[in-house]
Amino acid sequence: FVTTTRITHATPAALYAHSNNRDWECDSNIPREYKNCAKDIARQLVEDAPGNKFK
Repeated sequence: FVTTTRITHATPAALYAHSNNRDWECDSNIPREYKNCAKDIARQLVEDAPGNKFK
């Protein structure tokens, strides 16, 4: 796909990530009480399928 926004922005992230909040693009955006139970969008892109399969 082609995008003109950040790859971790909520719209393209819908193809590879699950998040409780569209603003949780990186771990610094996640409130402390959710850090242990939520993985940020950027981390999902790098570590999890299908994001880590993108070329």
